[in-house]
Amino acid sequence: MAEKINFNNLNVLIVGDVMVDHYLFGEVNRISPEAPVPVVEVLSRESRLGGAANVALNISELGGNPFLLTMIGKDAVGEQLIDMLEAKKINTDHVLQHKERTTTRKTRIFDEDKQVVRFDEEDVEDLEKAQETSITNEFKRILSHNKIHIIILQDYNKGLLTKSFIKQILLLATKNEIPVAVDPKERNFLEYQNVDLFKPNLREFSEAIGYRINAKSIDSLRSGAEELRRKNRFKNLMITLGANGIFCFTKTGESFIVPARSIKAADVSGAGDTVISIAALAFVQQQNLKAIAQLANKGAAAVCKKIGVSPVTLKELK
Repeated sequence: MAEKINFNNLNVLIVGDVMVDHYLFGEVNRISPEAPVPVVEVLSRESRLGGAANVALNISELGGNPFLLTMIGKDAVGEQLIDMLEAKKINTDHVLQHKERTTTRKTRIFDEDKQVVRFDEEDVEDLEKAQETSITNEFKRILSHNKIHIIILQDYNKGLLTKSFIKQILLLATKNEIPVAVDPKERNFLEYQNVDLFKPNLREFSEAIGYRINAKSIDSLRSGAEELRRKNRFKNLMITLGANGIFCFTKTGESFIVPARSIKAADVSGAGDTVISIAALAFVQQQNLKAIAQLANKGAAAVCKKIGVSPVTLKELK
């Protein structure tokens, strides 16, 4: 029962790409005389934690204890991100900074509740060897000094999770008997071998197996899942299907769709972060995949009702 959920004392190590999600809110009342584009009169602005930082915030809001491992730039946006994490009481000891990296910032401009345009400032190249060695050593230090209950790999294709770093993480997780949950992206999709919980969305899943999947067909989804299991040997699979819910394929071969409740979504940004956060915490508690997907659907629905990237709270989940 959702009312009895308690994720206290669960230590979650989140490794992945972080970013600042910046929003400009305003109104469009005219077209520019310089070009056929709308002029947004900015009324307010706001910055929020994005990517793996949003996962850490979700874990914290749900009662867990997040350990965030990432690398950002030694720049103004990076300093802002650290300040934002500290304001949310999220430990920044493992947020490494490097002068050769650029901290990702995504800026979205809204006309009331409609997004007009987005522009990104970022560095998406893989970590250099020295940077990778530094973050790998930090990963080892975290494991040696803390009892970690689960590792979440949050991949946004921004270069932090390199192929060799992923291999190191998975090897050490296996050695230390720590389950791993992955929210993948296309670049390293098949590098995540034999993980405990694999959570792509439908588009990523279809691209990985090379053909289009019918989100409403259990047979189509199951066939694709079986093919994917042959490629990366995942143990449990959750595919987010947007308004159609979540498809699950268990370690024992059981498959089913957990439907989502119909809602009027204001913004789907950050819903995947919420799903992986809830799923990882519930997985540690050894809840079955159907119960995990039901909780994740509930959390995703709550954040989709909000404009901009937002975490789910334990109160909302209950």
